Amino acid sequence: MPVRSHMPSFEALFREHHGAVLRFAQRRLGDDEAAWDVVSETFLAAWRHWGRSPTVSAEVRPWLYGIAGNVVRNQRRAGVRRTRLEARFLGFALGSPATLTDEDVADEAIRKDLAWQALKRLSQNDREILQLAGWEGLDLSGLAVALAVSTTTAKVRLHRARSRLETTLADAASTPVIPEPTPPLTARERS
Repeated sequence: MPVRSHMPSFEALFREHHGAVLRFAQRRLGDDEAAWDVVSETFLAAWRHWGRSPTVSAEVRPWLYGIAGNVVRNQRRAGVRRTRLEARFLGFALGSPATLTDEDVADEAIRKDLAWQALKRLSQNDREILQLAGWEGLDLSGLAVALAVSTTTAKVRLHRARSRLETTLADAASTPVIPEPTPPLTARERS
């Protein structure tokens, strides 16, 4: 396969971006082994489509995120474990453990739970664009490349997703938080 002179080698592309793709997959899957599978499949697809890769370096990572997003969705459809992002959804820094009170920890847990519940109520498309913008830090042009849409369409989708999230958060905040019951321990867990 000929290497284009204006693009780095595929090896250089992998070295520069595999960590970002790995973090992308880990945040969505919560499983290191599955995340590495996503990295492998993403770069295999990138290699197969090397001739159609972006020529602008700022578009390469969003292009890889678009491929990785497809790989993650394929894995989910195939029955891969659900994500374990609940505990890490917002990733707020709570501050120094020595300065935290029990109320601070409880308040933060409630805020995270409300945010996660609100996000879960959104469509998969809304969650994806919010995660690409928030977690991956993509701007509108990056979102457009990752989602294979125009910049205008990405802007509209992001605005609508944010509006739906705000509405869902407001609804969740007005509803009292009732923790889900903890299932009883199995005999193995008790011993």
